Amino acid sequence: MRYGINIGMDFREACAEQAETLARVGYDACFVEWDERRPELAGQARAIRACGLELQSVHAPFGRVHTLWEEGADGDRYAAMLADCIRDCAGCGVPIVVMHVIIGFDRHQPNALGLRRLGGLLDVARQAGTRLAFENTEGEEYLRAVMDAFRDHPACGFCLDTGHEQCYNAGRDLVAAYGDRLIATHLNDNFGQTDPAVVTWLDDAHVLPGDGIVDWANVRRRLASCGFQGVLTLELTRNGKPGRQTHDRYADWSLEQFAAQALARAKAIFEPKD
Repeated sequence: MRYGINIGMDFREACAEQAETLARVGYDACFVEWDERRPELAGQARAIRACGLELQSVHAPFGRVHTLWEEGADGDRYAAMLADCIRDCAGCGVPIVVMHVIIGFDRHQPNALGLRRLGGLLDVARQAGTRLAFENTEGEEYLRAVMDAFRDHPACGFCLDTGHEQCYNAGRDLVAAYGDRLIATHLNDNFGQTDPAVVTWLDDAHVLPGDGIVDWANVRRRLASCGFQGVLTLELTRNGKPGRQTHDRYADWSLEQFAAQALARAKAIFEPKD
């Protein structure tokens, strides 16, 4: 099995330094976030690969992704920026671009305009030679609409975020729905929806596997059931959300301690000795 993790995790070390640490700890791969304000992917890719790591994926920006579903120039501009991201990733040899399809807990009505823009981005990806992995977040209706509309598109894949499934999707089994197109994972833990009446980003803790309530044996079984053979990629943070004490135990951990503990836990889950 191969394991990956995100560069960053709220640590201050530069990309090259983090990549060196991750390789030394024993990771096979990593991913980075693409930032339109700092087009540095090519340099990051060189630094990561120089350490012997695979740049497994890139996370596309998502802060204004809701505009894709809205009339007006903002949505067109955002689609153009995402197209630039996809082409940049393909040019740097990145095989997967992870994307959110919506942001916002009060949005529940996907439409033809958003599907048309996302279809255009899928065509950009196909032409460039990369694939898009649409991630489960809030607003499952949007993910369902995209996965249904582009079921047969060769560039359309799924990224399972185990924490989002727990706190945004009420624990529903999204591998059962989209496992046939699963091409990426964001493995992380949290404490579920802490207020049954409110879905909130504050619950999206991204703590280490085993420090929350995700049923990891169930995750392992489900990934095996759909035949997933890709990199098992963690997405974690060292710091908690405002007002939450979920990450206090990590406060004094170094990057190497944090990354090593995460890898050990992932291996214990996916390579159990019993």
